[in-house]
Amino acid sequence: MKYVEFTCRILLFLCLFFGSAEIAAAQSTAGALDPVETLDQSASELEAVRSSLQTLGPDGDYDALRTRSQTVAAASDASAEALVSRLAAVQAILETIGDPAEGEAPDVVAQRSELTLERDELDSNVKRARLLATAARETIETINRVVTDRFNRNTLERVASPFSASYWQNVSDNWVVDLSRLSDFATAASSRVANAVTPQGWATIGATTAAAIFLVLPVRLRLKRFGQNYARDRAPHTRARRSGLAVWFLLVGSITGSLGVTLLVQGLEWADALTPAASSLAWNLALASVFGAVVVSMGDAYLLVDRGSWRLLPISDQTARALRFFPVVTALIVLIGTGLVEVNRIVGASPPASVTANLVTAVFHVVLLASVLAVLGRLRTLRDREAEEVTARLPLVTAAMLLGWLTVTVCVLAIARGNVNLALLIGREIVWAVVVIAGAYLLTTAVDDLITTLLAKDSRAGRAVARGFGFRTETVQQFGLVVSILLRVMISFFAAGAVLAPLGGGTAPAYTQLSGITSVAVAGIVIQPGAVLRAIAAIFLGLGAVRLLDRWMNNTFLPATSLDAGARNSVSTILRYVGIVVAVSWAVSMLGIGLERVALLASALSVGIGFGLQAITQNFISGLILLAERPVKIGDTIRVGADEGDVKRINVRSTEIQIGDRSTLIIPNSELITKSVRNMTLANPLGRVQITFSVPMEEDPDEIIAILLDLFAEHEAVLDEPTPSVMIDSLVDGKIAFNGISFVSSPRLVYGTRSDLLLRLLRRLKSRGFSAEATLSSLSDAAGET
Repeated sequence: MKYVEFTCRILLFLCLFFGSAEIAAAQSTAGALDPVETLDQSASELEAVRSSLQTLGPDGDYDALRTRSQTVAAASDASAEALVSRLAAVQAILETIGDPAEGEAPDVVAQRSELTLERDELDSNVKRARLLATAARETIETINRVVTDRFNRNTLERVASPFSASYWQNVSDNWVVDLSRLSDFATAASSRVANAVTPQGWATIGATTAAAIFLVLPVRLRLKRFGQNYARDRAPHTRARRSGLAVWFLLVGSITGSLGVTLLVQGLEWADALTPAASSLAWNLALASVFGAVVVSMGDAYLLVDRGSWRLLPISDQTARALRFFPVVTALIVLIGTGLVEVNRIVGASPPASVTANLVTAVFHVVLLASVLAVLGRLRTLRDREAEEVTARLPLVTAAMLLGWLTVTVCVLAIARGNVNLALLIGREIVWAVVVIAGAYLLTTAVDDLITTLLAKDSRAGRAVARGFGFRTETVQQFGLVVSILLRVMISFFAAGAVLAPLGGGTAPAYTQLSGITSVAVAGIVIQPGAVLRAIAAIFLGLGAVRLLDRWMNNTFLPATSLDAGARNSVSTILRYVGIVVAVSWAVSMLGIGLERVALLASALSVGIGFGLQAITQNFISGLILLAERPVKIGDTIRVGADEGDVKRINVRSTEIQIGDRSTLIIPNSELITKSVRNMTLANPLGRVQITFSVPMEEDPDEIIAILLDLFAEHEAVLDEPTPSVMIDSLVDGKIAFNGISFVSSPRLVYGTRSDLLLRLLRRLKSRGFSAEATLSSLSDAAGET
């Protein structure tokens, strides 16, 4: 499949996938016209589609017929819905009139007869509409089967191996005829240029060529330099500068390159210098050049050689310089491959020549992919050698490298086996997927940077929106984060459709064909291989989405809220487990197992769960209670039995507490729900420092109280509110017992503050000349608690 067709297939895929627009249009048409008239038009349209399907050739536009059939199905469903509403209204009137009776008025009899005829006609039209919708869907299935057969035939077609003598013998046998046809095409094209182009035409060609060169070179370079200077000197210093500059480079390169190529070909057309065949070739090469311009511009936007601080990807300047020529090479391969295929098609080359053109293009793609992988591997080896150790690899990068080499191996084996079209499809799909993913990443990054920068709580736009709508600036920032993630999800969804678009409709029924091979019935549930594949894909996609959502919540959205760490943990944990339940339910439904069967199985296992998994169930329910009621949250200092520490993490089954020796204590959640727990920071996070000591009766109590109050006032950790206090606790055994109480901002500060206060108290008592007995008494009797 040619790159020229990719854009059309993208639009088609999205239109088919998001059929709501077609359905809405069909429903609108059905609502504007009488439903019976709509049915008549739909029946005529479906008959025309079926007639076209019978006469359409193997290279016909089946996608348009499929779209027309979907429109017929949607319009028929809308008409049936409207007719059912009318039928219900007529039936209600007939029930109100009742059954025929003797002596009833003639007008009642006439009205019943008229309504009965109308009911029968409506019922007939409802059945007709449903049959028409069913017929339209059957036509769609027929089209899908035809497209699938054509896709499989073209892709899986096997020829003689290029490593065999018979392959090249076939090429040699047809070489003279193919060369003659190519010569005829070239002669006709050159004769048209020599005989049909006037001096005014040559002037037109020269002017358009000069304009194209002016666009591609000076204009493009000046615009790129302007964008770079603007981003450096005038743009706000936010992260949107980098993504904005990358998008500017992509737009400038793509637009100027596309306009330049279009001017070149259009100048030849205006000068009447192209034959019909040459015109078709020129425009197809122009479309391939447009794609190449996008690839080259995207390479400029990402690599930004010698401008590492502006680069979106975390790659070094050495890597950027090593990869700088690959976008240009990719564009040339696309252009050469398109030219070879189009020339063969236009001149009517023999099958061996067409296969050879595909072979050359496939080899170019394989060599390109292998070269990129080899360069990346060499760069990694050099980095490890400089670091004198094997540096850590990102799992995603490692998986991509392995997948790349596996793809190269598969393509080489396919070529050696004679599946040239399959190797070409894989190579082109890899290039297309990389371009689409790179464009989607650039677009999502730019959207995220732009929205989060504009709606930041400290930005001018964010404050203006907050004032205009009466919101808090934090709310505006959270709204921007939500809008950003929604737009990025939409872009990713469209990108996934674009990646699959070159495959067309041929791969859609692949798993259904696999499903037809065999099936297994278990307890009345039929499990097919296709359903298993769909379930596996659903569980991986669902869990991946849950993981991405959890990462976005914890790293981006929740930190922008006013929630504390405990509340953020509760929200993220609950959302994570809800997402896991939804993903598992989705996978189970993909298997064809209804939720009612799952409920039946759960009820059957309830007894076993009640006895065998009682502790786990109890801890799970306790974890949900902890996350909902939050009697204990992350950051709290709690005491459970003899253990005391800070809560570090609350899971659904257990809670992790870091105790004084820096070890982690894991407590089942049921212990925190069913037993007594002392939470020293739940209602009041303050810590209380209590100092008790005694001095001989001969010492001055007022002076000692003043000394301790001064110590409280001087210490940086002691709070002014609540006010510290010192009281005489008792007079026992010739001693005066004092009790001093002060408060600090956290229970974690109590022990160190108390020790510091005791040390300062002893020094102050000695410096004031208190007797050794008083000092030793204070030291021996000092005690405190938090």
